[in-house]
Amino acid sequence: MQVMTDITFPSIRPCLSGMTLLCMAALTAHPARAESQHLTLTPANTTVLLRADSVVGAMEGQFAKVSGTLDYDLSRQTCHVDLTMDATSVHMGTVVERKAAKSGNMLDSDRFPTTRYVGDCSPRVVKGQVQSRMVGRLTMRGQTHPMTFGTQMVFTGNTLTMLDSTGTFDGRQWGMSTMLHTVKPRMRTETRITLPATPAAHG
Repeated sequence: MQVMTDITFPSIRPCLSGMTLLCMAALTAHPARAESQHLTLTPANTTVLLRADSVVGAMEGQFAKVSGTLDYDLSRQTCHVDLTMDATSVHMGTVVERKAAKSGNMLDSDRFPTTRYVGDCSPRVVKGQVQSRMVGRLTMRGQTHPMTFGTQMVFTGNTLTMLDSTGTFDGRQWGMSTMLHTVKPRMRTETRITLPATPAAHG
C-alpha cells in the first residue's frame, strides 16, 4: 500500500489545565473587543480528515472541498459550527482506496454527494480540568445521527487562533459496510479550523 506523504493525522497535544484556566481567567478579566465573531469556512482555513482501519492497514484521507460557517464567542469560549463536506472530493492515499471510500459501501458519494455536521461547543470542568467538547448531529449517506467531538481551543494571547475537533463514529450507524469485515466499523475524523490572527493576538 502506498504511504501517504501529504495527509497525516498528527496527535493532538492535550491542553495544560493551568494554561487553559489562565486563558479563561484572562478572557473573563479582559474580554476581547469583538466577543462574538463570524468566520466563513473554506478549504483555505478548514481541514477535514478521515481515517478508517482495514485488514491491510490504515486508510487516511482528506476532503478537498468544504464550506460552512463558524460563530464563536471568545468571552464564553463557545461556538456554533455548520460544516458541509463534498464527499466526491475525498482524497485518499491510493486510487484503490479513493474508489473504496467513494463507493456504495462507504460514503456512497454518487447518491449522497455531501456530508454535513452541525454542532455547538462549550467548556466544561472534568476532574478539575477545563475541557471543551462539540455536541451535534452528522448527516451522512442520507442519515442523521448524534455525534460528539473532543475539542481543543488554541489561543494566542486572548485570541482564539485554532479550533481542533476529533471524534470517532461507527460507520454502520450511517449504513456503511465493513466489506466482509475487512474494514473496521469505527472510524476517526478530525476537523481543524484556523482563525485569522488579529492585532490583539500579537500584542
